[in-house]
Amino acid sequence: MAATSMDSYLQVLYSTVDAKKTPLPTSWSCKDKDNFIKLSHMQLRAHYKGYSLSVKDTSCVRSDHPIPLACGLYYFEVKVIDKGIKGSIAIGIGTKKMNLSVLPGMQKNSFGYLGNSGGKFWGSEVGRAYGPPFTTNDTIGCGVNLVARQIFYTKNGKNLGEAFSGTLFDVSPVLALYPTVGLQSKGEVVEANFGQSRFLYNIKNDIKELKKKVASSIIDFPIKNEHSRLPAVFHSLVSSYLMHQGYYSTAESFARCTGQELDKELLSIKSRQRIQDLVSSGRMEEAINTTLACYPTLLDSHSNLFFLLKVHHFIELIGTLNNKSFSAVSLEAATASLFALQHEAENDVEMKETSSRDSHLDTVTDSAEDDYHEMADGPGPSNAFASQGNISRTRRHVTDEGLNRRTVMRIIQLGRELLIQKSTLEKQYGVNETNNDILAKAFSLISHTNRPLEGPLSELFDTTQREVLGDAINSAILEANQLPKKSALHLIIGYVRELLLIMAQNVVPCLPNTTREQPTKFSSELMTKRTCIRTSDLYF
Repeated sequence: MAATSMDSYLQVLYSTVDAKKTPLPTSWSCKDKDNFIKLSHMQLRAHYKGYSLSVKDTSCVRSDHPIPLACGLYYFEVKVIDKGIKGSIAIGIGTKKMNLSVLPGMQKNSFGYLGNSGGKFWGSEVGRAYGPPFTTNDTIGCGVNLVARQIFYTKNGKNLGEAFSGTLFDVSPVLALYPTVGLQSKGEVVEANFGQSRFLYNIKNDIKELKKKVASSIIDFPIKNEHSRLPAVFHSLVSSYLMHQGYYSTAESFARCTGQELDKELLSIKSRQRIQDLVSSGRMEEAINTTLACYPTLLDSHSNLFFLLKVHHFIELIGTLNNKSFSAVSLEAATASLFALQHEAENDVEMKETSSRDSHLDTVTDSAEDDYHEMADGPGPSNAFASQGNISRTRRHVTDEGLNRRTVMRIIQLGRELLIQKSTLEKQYGVNETNNDILAKAFSLISHTNRPLEGPLSELFDTTQREVLGDAINSAILEANQLPKKSALHLIIGYVRELLLIMAQNVVPCLPNTTREQPTKFSSELMTKRTCIRTSDLYF
């Protein structure tokens, strides 16, 4: 199976596992093995190279990574390439504490299925009858159900039934478990399949059934004396989310349907919704105007947000020129003017500072217009294009093809304002790489004015950029009105994510009616990370 196919196969089986944080086993470990074990075939095949004179010559090897607890149900297979002299091959799981000179299952914190007898072993050299013996060309699978705390085996794709569960699965839930194989006689060779090829046994169905069982146990879990309050709590959560996000009309309709009253203090969400609508539709100039009108001091206290709004206004202005033809004269005029300004800013040339808040909506200054006329009409390299024909004819051609000279000059003027504002922000707060990057990309758009929406910087016009900006201004307004930045629903989702992460790293969950473990460090870690939901954190 190709690497990409293997990854997708494992992602389907273990969709809840974050492989970056908790990698899945991929091979036998070249470090966690006895000296009598030799590895080959991408460290998937294990060869016994010991003396096989006594049980003391036993050799084991563990997988390179432990089983992620988030798997729920983990499965791997081992094919017997050669049973060797005795076929005393043990397949199972063990912890890091397991001695690699003793077969898995015959020592504490390990479980094994022995090939020459078909017996199962756990923490002792005395085993019990379990399944049929296995030999050369047989494929043995091992499934570890971390939810119900059970282990089962398969032989050549057939489930042999439960091997260990309940009190037999006595390993601590906070100890990492590793797929393990033990070899004991000359000639023994086995090869592991950790998902690099499809398993003989259809483990996918078992995983699906387990998920259904877990979901059912959650749905059926009794909530004592809370049934009457739950609808009101859920309605309040939804209502607060809608109000927080600025969906006033939907919040009103929902309140009428559920018999709730809207908080009068939150009726200002109409203006928030208006501003968000303007941002999401790309009408940045109107969004800035509306914000200044409704919240006069907001952008002064959030200068970085104000800067980003203006940068996106610059970007949207470039976007309005999409598919319009430009004469080389006007294009070069705009390009030269902007990059000359950028060059001045980079070399700390003193620029006359203007009020960026009040001037960004004014008509273009005389200097910007002079720049444009000088580049378009005056002598010099940029006028070389005009020498190919009469200038008045060129201007007529430009006008006929829809060139908006006022828009081009507005872009030049706005670019000048942005450079001044960036310089001011850097003096106050230091260099902001994010601001520098977005401004550099915005200025680069001037070279792609014919088709900016299709050029290499088309990502700047992606709607997700506007959504992020809309959320940022919404949070700023909420903060200014001393309202929570996040809705109760957002907080709960954050708590649940953190809770799942801690559970996956520290504790194995149990289904109802299964063995419950003693309290672990899980409880204290919950409190340390403050993941318990407090009513003071919630906003209804």
